[in-house]
Amino acid sequence: MASSMRSLFSDHGRYVESFRRFLNHSTEHQCMLEFMDKKLPGIIARIGDTKSEIKILSIGGGAGEIDLQILSKVQSQYPGVCINNEVVEPSAEQIAKYKELVAKTSNLKNIKFAWHKETSSEYQSRILEKKELQKWDFIHMIQKNENHLMSNFTSDHDMSK
Repeated sequence: MASSMRSLFSDHGRYVESFRRFLNHSTEHQCMLEFMDKKLPGIIARIGDTKSEIKILSIGGGAGEIDLQILSKVQSQYPGVCINNEVVEPSAEQIAKYKELVAKTSNLKNIKFAWHKETSSEYQSRILEKKELQKWDFIHMIQKNENHLMSNFTSDHDMSK
């Protein structure tokens, strides 16, 4: 029997609405802010002491709000150090929003961005196939499981409300 659930990636409006509802009924952002205030500074302190470049990989970067907060903390710990931030995000709309946010944010000097419109599995397959293995100083998957969580959430909640 085929599943009657549609992928949230195929309907950007539904994806955004699902995410909004998910955030309204979760403590995800509270937990993220607490993590960034209490745990992230210690992690950042260990990643770039003697480096002229810091490489960061963001899996599921969404529209970039959390990513830019992380980058700001890295940048304040290592002023003047070049940061290469690669973003893997399957939603073209989210990548567009991320790019808009970057364009509006003034304190991103020394940060280079690369966006990849693909899932984490597609990204992994591509880099393994092309043998483009890289080392990263910091990898984060802030919203990696969101689609799964939101799919479960929207299955139980009427989206017309």
